[in-house]
Amino acid sequence: MPMQQNNKALTKFPEGSMRELWSISLPLMISSLASLLMLFVDRCFLARYSLDALNASVNGGTLAWAFLGGMGMLTVMSEVFVAQYNGAEMHKKIGVPVWQMIWVSIFSALIFIPIGLWFGSLFFQKTAYLSMQIDYFKYLMLFGPFYCISTALAGFFIGRGRTRILIYLGIFSNVINVIFDWIMIFGIKGIFPEMGIKGAAIATGIGTIFQTVILAYIFLKKVNRESFGSDKWHFNFDVFKKCLKVGSPPAIFYTLEIFGWALFFVMMTQMSEVHITISSICQSIVLLLSFFFDGMTRGVSALAGNFIGSKRIELIHSLLKSSLKLLVVFIVLVSVFLIFDPKLIVDFLIPGNMEKHVFLWQNIDGHSFYYILKTCLVCVFIYTFFEGIRWIFAGLLTSAGDTMFLLIAGSLSVWCFLILPVYLIVVKLSLSVQYAWILASLYAIFLSLIYWLRFRNGKWKEIQLIAQTNSSEAEE
Repeated sequence: MPMQQNNKALTKFPEGSMRELWSISLPLMISSLASLLMLFVDRCFLARYSLDALNASVNGGTLAWAFLGGMGMLTVMSEVFVAQYNGAEMHKKIGVPVWQMIWVSIFSALIFIPIGLWFGSLFFQKTAYLSMQIDYFKYLMLFGPFYCISTALAGFFIGRGRTRILIYLGIFSNVINVIFDWIMIFGIKGIFPEMGIKGAAIATGIGTIFQTVILAYIFLKKVNRESFGSDKWHFNFDVFKKCLKVGSPPAIFYTLEIFGWALFFVMMTQMSEVHITISSICQSIVLLLSFFFDGMTRGVSALAGNFIGSKRIELIHSLLKSSLKLLVVFIVLVSVFLIFDPKLIVDFLIPGNMEKHVFLWQNIDGHSFYYILKTCLVCVFIYTFFEGIRWIFAGLLTSAGDTMFLLIAGSLSVWCFLILPVYLIVVKLSLSVQYAWILASLYAIFLSLIYWLRFRNGKWKEIQLIAQTNSSEAEE
């Protein structure tokens, strides 16, 4: 019987429909939101601890995320192979790519630990908030291998469309982070010492460890060992090489992009406290909203991977339309806060102990602090919309293995369309922070257009990641 007749849909909804995409992506969005909330909550607590701690967490956290996110982007590539094996009904091979990425995660300790312990002082030379940046960066890096293992294990569930467990884990992990944030940042008089920004990073690490342990336990359960080969822990060079071939380009690109953003915030720090504080608020919002794009992209990648594995590429165009519709709905909701009434966000992100700073910044270049921030939030809205489009096409291209293009196009774009213009226009001409975020929104527009042109070109259809077999061979 042909494979496409044997294949079962991941959900009960029409394949490629918005309802199917939503049913797969919603748990991933909630899981991603819970994970991102760890960093966002860190910043909310730190903003109430001190303005310097907030700004230091943006600089230190962004650079740490260049390493964490890049390596995590590599290890989560397990989901691409899981999805294609699942679509091709080669279920007992599913555990193999997951284990290859677990091994990568374990050995990533050889990168994370030395960089965290000894390189922070090199990265943050002659920058404001030096000691706090180093502390935050160091402790996030030391917990890095656990984050990578959790993303590798998450691929086992995402690729098969079994994402509900990630919701509960994300919620519990975030609750743990909130509790430990409160205790470790501010301390408990006579019981636990105040740790400030260091405590925020450790609290996030504790939440990540909890999530990793639970995912590992479920992955290694007997039913998964028997049905999906989750006990096939041995090193498999062929699968390992394919995982690296597909995962390395987006991982390198992600690292280079976040390095670019880290440099962006360094430039903002050097210009003025107004520039970095407004940029801190804007980036915190972008970070929080990215849960939607992260969840939808993984949903798109999982569904597209299954369609490719089962030789039903025609469904990918329906999936694309569904994802764009879902993006528009989300953006309309976001516009209420970012364009029509941003005061709610501003009041939430600017706590009482910062009011004295804001008061000093009235009449900046003829405009109030609130006016400048509101203008930047409009730019954030534009950036968010086109960033969402870019993530959709990135998910589709990744599911097909067309990741080398993502590396080349993305890496060149972040430096040509973001960092260089910001330096030459904003820094050199000493312009207000609004111009930096206008350039950031233009960067998102250019990059989404480039990804769309690549998808339209259709070269991704020629890539083959797995060797197709019949069902009986697949289960041997």
